[in-house]
Amino acid sequence: MKFLPIFWLILSVAQAELHLTQVDAMTRVLRTEAVKDAEVVMEAARGEWESMQIIATGTAEEIQGITLEATAMIGEESSTIPAPVILREHYVRVVKSTPMSPLPPGDYPDALIPQDFPWQKLPEEKSINQPFWVDVFVPYNTKPGLYSSDIVIKDANGSERQRTKISLRVLAFDLPVLPRLKSSVMTSWRRMLEVHGFDHEKDPPEPEGITIIEKYYDLMVQHRLSYDQSRQTYPSPITGKLDEEQVEKAMRKHLLHRHTGMICLPLWPTWPFADPLEKDREEAMRYVADWMKILRNLHCESRGYMNDGDLDEPNSAEAYAYVRRWGDFYNEVEARYGVRIPLVVTEQPTPDSMWWGNLDSFVDIWAPHFGSVWEDMEGPKGKRDIARRLKAGDEVWCYAALVQMPNDWEAAHGRPATIKESNPPVWCLDFPPMNHRILSWVIPRHGITGICYWDTLYVHPGVDVWTQADTFHSDVTDEVFNGDGSFVYPGTKKRHGRDTPVASIRLKWLREMSEDYDYLMLAKDLGLEREAMAKAASFARGFGDWNNDMTKLYNARRAIAAMIVKKGGGK
Repeated sequence: MKFLPIFWLILSVAQAELHLTQVDAMTRVLRTEAVKDAEVVMEAARGEWESMQIIATGTAEEIQGITLEATAMIGEESSTIPAPVILREHYVRVVKSTPMSPLPPGDYPDALIPQDFPWQKLPEEKSINQPFWVDVFVPYNTKPGLYSSDIVIKDANGSERQRTKISLRVLAFDLPVLPRLKSSVMTSWRRMLEVHGFDHEKDPPEPEGITIIEKYYDLMVQHRLSYDQSRQTYPSPITGKLDEEQVEKAMRKHLLHRHTGMICLPLWPTWPFADPLEKDREEAMRYVADWMKILRNLHCESRGYMNDGDLDEPNSAEAYAYVRRWGDFYNEVEARYGVRIPLVVTEQPTPDSMWWGNLDSFVDIWAPHFGSVWEDMEGPKGKRDIARRLKAGDEVWCYAALVQMPNDWEAAHGRPATIKESNPPVWCLDFPPMNHRILSWVIPRHGITGICYWDTLYVHPGVDVWTQADTFHSDVTDEVFNGDGSFVYPGTKKRHGRDTPVASIRLKWLREMSEDYDYLMLAKDLGLEREAMAKAASFARGFGDWNNDMTKLYNARRAIAAMIVKKGGGK
């Protein structure tokens, strides 16, 4: 009898062993759903990030406080890849579904927090899931082949509890250092300071605030996207003048060292000039030219552009006239000073009313909403004006915002209450993950080369972004849009122990989308565009014609990678 307590102790430990499951990065794991056993082998080119998830399943008591640690990834001939970064997935609640969402209210994993952040309260269920996100970066000097790493699961006391192994296959070609997909993602540096409790009216900010801003810039570039502006390329807050030496230094760091893809000219209708279109026109034009010349001196002129939020979505004759005035301004700067400053406007080439006139020759980069692309290039009444402007030498990007399905699209699909696939993509949290990734597979068909997005830190007043997903509330209806305008979570010293931006899972999905575009453009460079787009057509044929089937995406991606390697893209 004296051995019985030891026996039961051993049995108790055995029963408490967590069940570990591996899933790919595009699977959204809910708290209590069954997760299928699988062994994931990640694949990545050199210079690429790749991700997967490890799911610990057990009771709240068994899971609370565990940590996962990764060893360096070892390949043939002892070649190595630095240890993966492992983040804990934090759940937020969808209280009310986004319009047309096919998914119900509930808790959704989204914030990817450092493992030293405090744990959120876990539900008291017989069995719950706690996913961990695994992020691997493949350095450019990595040898192709299969690599593996041990993942060690430790309890709250730091004692090893279990371990598992993960694998990654490195492909024999390089992703470009600069993403081929152009991007303009808006979030002001003042907002970055505000969400962390710093004085956002002070300029220059205090040193800790500057550190936070730089962390946001780094985070976005790590995800192959670009915040539209860099605070340190602004005119001096003290003199109001352009300090060319300081601006060049800041551009060098931002564009050459950080490898930011794009950068926007800092100019607003009333800053740094009170009246740039009239009274201060000459001085404002010289400022624009001087700023662009610094960019040109660094051989980065092709990365500069202008995207003014005051010109966003013009929707009246007066708004169109205002865009034309600014288009005239930039056209004059280009003619007089020999610089290039493309003007981005979030509008489709076809005006909603013929009485407004058009914006041809005033806009250089058109950025229609995803739904407007469908209307123009795929819908039954489309005028194909996007193709017309591309033929004229303009560029076309596109943007996401809320849930905006064209009337003709809804009619063609029986006016559905919910949508799962073949819709102009929606970047809200409670939509299938494919919505965040499909874009790169369809935009090459229309010659679209970039994206715009309106914010990454927006949250409706009174909403706690760490617990609630309803970041955007309609001013007109009682609708909410979960996660819209909010792709980054502010980790704060008060709440989490330190100030740092935290990526969402959806931001990782946008990174995958950007990398997909790199694959397609590499294939195009090698004369394989037709073959690559044929592979894409297995699941992605247009903004309004795609399948929510991640297996087909992965198969197409592997096939395109093999084509690149065979054609010599790895040399």
